[in-house]
Amino acid sequence: MKYDWIFFDLDNTLIDFNIASKKAFFSLMDSHGIPRADALYPLYQQINFEAWKDFEKGKIDAITLRSRRFKDFYFKTGYKDIDPLESNSTYLSFLVDYTTTLEGAIDLLNHLKGNVKLAAITNGLKEAQRPRLSRLNLTPYFDAIIVSDEIGFAKPQKEYFDYVMKETNQPSRENTLVVGDSLHSDIQGGNNYGIPTCWCNLFGQINKTGIVPNFEINDLSSLKALL
Repeated sequence: MKYDWIFFDLDNTLIDFNIASKKAFFSLMDSHGIPRADALYPLYQQINFEAWKDFEKGKIDAITLRSRRFKDFYFKTGYKDIDPLESNSTYLSFLVDYTTTLEGAIDLLNHLKGNVKLAAITNGLKEAQRPRLSRLNLTPYFDAIIVSDEIGFAKPQKEYFDYVMKETNQPSRENTLVVGDSLHSDIQGGNNYGIPTCWCNLFGQINKTGIVPNFEINDLSSLKALL
């Protein structure tokens, strides 16, 4: 198959968000002297997931997202005197510190660079996404980088993909491929916009959503074969 552009999600597609997020959360809890971080992390994950889901639906803006996830977490755990915005900032700083690529990511990008144009499409916050790309020396691989927090729209919103297409000089949709781990933001967004999609299912998830990608891979090396 020949594609002119590949639109890559970042977290849990090229960058290991799971490990970095857990380490960042534990470091944040340690900085406030909060015990039992292992037990509290699943609660934070659920609260964070709900906040991001509302952000992706356009129900809240990025400023609200920054405060809400830790405000709700501290409310439910009884630490109401801790500033949620400060915690968000500290957490993101730790997230940058702990960031790593997923296995096969660099090899894949080296294989693709120069043969196809690459865009990073991410719903992350600006304090984390570009610094993480820079820390990992990934920035030079991408011909375009679109961070939802910088433009006011998020995947799967049409307006987000409108912006991506503008930044990439309106490539042919059929000759473009969206690659990402999120069925709801990456795959649904691409499907809605008429762009072929590849579900990057690196962690063995079961698709119970009814959202159907054009392709599915279970490791990044498989994308080389697909292309």
